Amino acid sequence: MPPQCSGEPIMSLRGAWRLAALPVLVAGGFLLVEACSGGGDPDQREGQIGAVSELATYAYADAGAEGLYEYLAERVTDACSKEQVTAALAEHEQPTGWHQIRDVTFENEVTAFGTVILIYGSERVQENWTFVREGTSWRIAWISGLESCESAG
Repeated sequence: MPPQCSGEPIMSLRGAWRLAALPVLVAGGFLLVEACSGGGDPDQREGQIGAVSELATYAYADAGAEGLYEYLAERVTDACSKEQVTAALAEHEQPTGWHQIRDVTFENEVTAFGTVILIYGSERVQENWTFVREGTSWRIAWISGLESCESAG
């Protein structure tokens, strides 16, 4: 015997309108995100630098100076091998985490300075870092301890 239909509509008119409006709202959201993330937008650059500082800090915390090495600018890695960076940072305590970055300033389109707040056990310590843009990404050009890397400063 075929199933009986109750005569009730499967979806109300209000529900159909919401379903029809969903693609428009999603597309509008994508357009808003795209409009707010322009290529040279300082806020986007600050976000990129913040992300690099956070990733680099956790790589340093997890793998020591070798983990940090992957985030260093080419001019630093040209001047210092992984072993030299490890030796340069040997006297410095290794952070246990990253808290935030603030006071990011741009010297020009490819050089920026920021105060990175690192976690050392239960303490938060402010450190000044220098970043440079290499291609489409930001790299760390200087942190305290890299003074012995000739071209790092």
